[in-house]
Amino acid sequence: MIFMIPAWLSFLIVLTLILILSKKELGVVLILGSILLGLLTNVDLIKSSLNVFFELSTILLALSVTLIALLGGIMEESGLILELIKKLRVSNKLSLMLSPAIFGLLPVAGGALMSAPIVDQIDPNLSPYKKVSINVWYRHVLLLIYPLSSAILVASSLSRLALYSIIISLIIPFFGMIVIGYITLLRSITSRNTNLERNLKVVLYNILPIIVAPVVDFLGRLFFPLILPEFFLLIGLCTSIGVALQISHTPYSSIFKIVKKMKVWRFPLLIIAMFLFLDVFISSSIPEDLGSLNLSFELFILIGFFLGFATGRVQLPISILIPIYLTQNLLFVMPLFNFTFMYVAIFLGYLITPLHPCLAYSINYFKTDFKKSFKILSIPTFMSLGVLYAAYFIIMLII
Repeated sequence: MIFMIPAWLSFLIVLTLILILSKKELGVVLILGSILLGLLTNVDLIKSSLNVFFELSTILLALSVTLIALLGGIMEESGLILELIKKLRVSNKLSLMLSPAIFGLLPVAGGALMSAPIVDQIDPNLSPYKKVSINVWYRHVLLLIYPLSSAILVASSLSRLALYSIIISLIIPFFGMIVIGYITLLRSITSRNTNLERNLKVVLYNILPIIVAPVVDFLGRLFFPLILPEFFLLIGLCTSIGVALQISHTPYSSIFKIVKKMKVWRFPLLIIAMFLFLDVFISSSIPEDLGSLNLSFELFILIGFFLGFATGRVQLPISILIPIYLTQNLLFVMPLFNFTFMYVAIFLGYLITPLHPCLAYSINYFKTDFKKSFKILSIPTFMSLGVLYAAYFIIMLII
């Protein structure tokens, strides 16, 4: 061992460094953190690396998130999503909800800047900080239950819970966030209809690439449960990309340009880095040290919210908290009930942090400041957190 310090202290040092640098390229930061943690805790880094690179499910997941980024780039470049929103022809309130939500499905850098101009056009008279809050809140609500969300895919792998069991468990929080967002952000807005022409055929046609992959993935997992589930996700994404190219008439020669623009290497790098950090973490004595603290689950919820806020990420807090919870409770699979509460708490913390790029981009676009925007956005966020905590205590009292 290079430094004779307790494993738990090594973890806190590395975690602090990761939190400080989390705004940088997280994949690189996590790899460096994994190396430092391995050296401090005397873990065989070569063995951990081989464990990650020879784990087929991890490699398939890394390939899948790469294709998700490529699909997002094709949808952005082709303008399919923008045309879809224009052809929906719904009320301004519903447009304010749907526009950011649909754009939020595209994992593109600076994606909030794509929905911000539309939010601005729908109701120019809204205050800038109200526009920021609406853009950020509804941009992420739908991601809570979207099967191609990289956060959910990683969470499913780490918790060893079935992907669509997680989706089902998050439906109630999903609707709760929609309602709370409406009450706090949209209810006071005067409702009116748009003058654009509705064309549902165009809407259904343009949304096909987004729904093909989850459908293929779901059917594959349903009818072939013995095959690695990530395999079906990969097939579904390849199909979706083919459909997107066909519908948008995007030439295959443009793929390299989109790959370069999207910097798709960042996505698989993050997955590999996360699982390397996880393997080093598990191979050390840290989980046992932290597990012996016997943290209450109420504390896990609060820590989850704090880590989501502190890192501006969902995947990183998940990769830290789930292994600790499993080790502490001597479990192989995380209970779905507990997973749901912890995941939503992390999600809420991530949503409101100034480290969150979407919030920063929105504030910059609408020419306002974080303090005013935070005041508005904190209302649905802390209301949701309060409801989450209340629901947990009520359910625990009942059972």
